[in-house]
Amino acid sequence: MKFYPLILVLMWATTSQAAASCLCKADPYSKKYITFAKTWYGTKRKWTCVYTCQNSRQESVQILGTHQNWYLTDRGLEGICDGLEYVNEYNTYRNDFVWVFKKAQWFNPESSTAQDVKAWAQETCRE
Repeated sequence: MKFYPLILVLMWATTSQAAASCLCKADPYSKKYITFAKTWYGTKRKWTCVYTCQNSRQESVQILGTHQNWYLTDRGLEGICDGLEYVNEYNTYRNDFVWVFKKAQWFNPESSTAQDVKAWAQETCRE
């Protein structure tokens, strides 16, 4: 019974390793809007982003991910590509805070909001 916690840790490490064997990163300058319909009751957005994804063998592929969502408010972070990080900085020219791109991070493609990226992960990243 002394080895039971060790076995659980090893099982967790093995399953998390398999899930994290694939990674994706968005090209922050590849976003293109397909639909941007703004009304008084919200905004419907549909956009694409290009993702560079790596499988467990470190082979790279580019995937065009399509996102869509309906937003009731517009605070500045609606409609961004997965894995991109923005910071809210004061802009003296505009006399207001604006969202500024900070960095693109690698993320697990199975958690993507783009069905194309998620489908690639389900086909490729299973061991």
